[in-house]
Amino acid sequence: MQAQQMRARDAAYLALDGPRTVGHVCLLLPLSGPITLRQLREQVSERVGAIPELRRRLQPALFRLDRPWWVDDAAFDVERHVEEFHVGRRELAEVVAELAMEPLNRGRPLWEANLVRDGRRCYVMTKVHHAIADGSRYRDILHALFGMAHDEPVAWSPSQPPGVFGLTRAGALGNGTWMVRSALAAARAVAANPRGLGGLLDPVGVRSAPPTPFNRSVGPRRVWAFRTWDLSASKAGRQLFGVTVNDVIHAVAAAGLRAWLLEHDALPSAPIVALVPMSVRHLTEDSSGANRIALALCPIPTDVDDPVERLFSAHEDMAEAKDHPVIGEGGLEVLMRLAHPGLEPASWISSTVRLADSLRLPFNTIISNVPMGQDLFLVAGRRVTAVYPFPPISDGMGLNITIQGYQGKLDVGVSACADLLPDVEHLLHLMSQAYVEVCALAQTG
Repeated sequence: MQAQQMRARDAAYLALDGPRTVGHVCLLLPLSGPITLRQLREQVSERVGAIPELRRRLQPALFRLDRPWWVDDAAFDVERHVEEFHVGRRELAEVVAELAMEPLNRGRPLWEANLVRDGRRCYVMTKVHHAIADGSRYRDILHALFGMAHDEPVAWSPSQPPGVFGLTRAGALGNGTWMVRSALAAARAVAANPRGLGGLLDPVGVRSAPPTPFNRSVGPRRVWAFRTWDLSASKAGRQLFGVTVNDVIHAVAAAGLRAWLLEHDALPSAPIVALVPMSVRHLTEDSSGANRIALALCPIPTDVDDPVERLFSAHEDMAEAKDHPVIGEGGLEVLMRLAHPGLEPASWISSTVRLADSLRLPFNTIISNVPMGQDLFLVAGRRVTAVYPFPPISDGMGLNITIQGYQGKLDVGVSACADLLPDVEHLLHLMSQAYVEVCALAQTG
């Protein structure tokens, strides 16, 4: 495959790899029975040809002044990406948290799919860098590697990448072409919508985020909690109150965070703010690219005590956030192209000097909901029984809540900085209690 320069919004995620942060997303897939490392390697090796980004590595630009390139990994070896680990006497979540914080080798394709063995219980832990995939593209990768319906093995052989000077010339030409096209498109968009800056930025969506205990500089250790919620249990309540799954998730997160903040005497008077990624892959004919998202800032009603009122508040806030994303895909592309050369150095410097202790982000946490459909995943003939997410956190944002839909269930993963929110299991317990409460509202509503 010919060398391809990373899109700016994809390259921006490389800056998440810092001295105390990593930029990859992990999923833990429990299996219905034991498998061997050899079986896992054979299945991945047979199917990896269907996903080109799993066979490409990074090639930095000259002096790192431009975005890096994706080139075929001539030394690709599945065994480097699929290994086996044993839990031993420690807790599964503790071992997964340690594995999740191990950085991916940038000299190889940025992914792993490891076998984790806890006695006779087996799990596959996937680790995919955000520069390769957003939630939607991650789903495609899972389908290719573990889906029941898959194509015949794709034969492939690595292409020889051009030299660094050839890549530099190609990058300069591509940037020049992009600048001309973008200038013309921006002029047309601003002329049509001058108050919205052509749709790149929407000031209506910008809100201030109150201080919380988990919005400070993060440390190097992570804690993780995971559970499964029955999606059908909330169906009657959703129909009764006219709300969506996303609304329920936000209301439940708000209830759990409200209770946790009250216990720590840290509940702000204003609602906390979540950064909500929204997929736009389906809105364009060009569905290529690792990350096709817009970003919204959405208040989470931690200031509301009544569960019904909180549910309606979550519904209204999410509707407004969808209508007014703070930055669209086009805006992300422009900003990341302009900022790219300084993103990674700035990330390391800000983390080293603990800038997040004095400069607050405009959001407190990330809440993501990734639908998975009804497809069943199999690994060496064993059924994948859940898809538990372990999302990354960034400096200044020590908490991330991600929900993965799978087989009529909601698989919840909450990751946090161990120094800022060590009792993450308790927080998820509070959220789970709130989910049960929301499901019961239909009986009393």
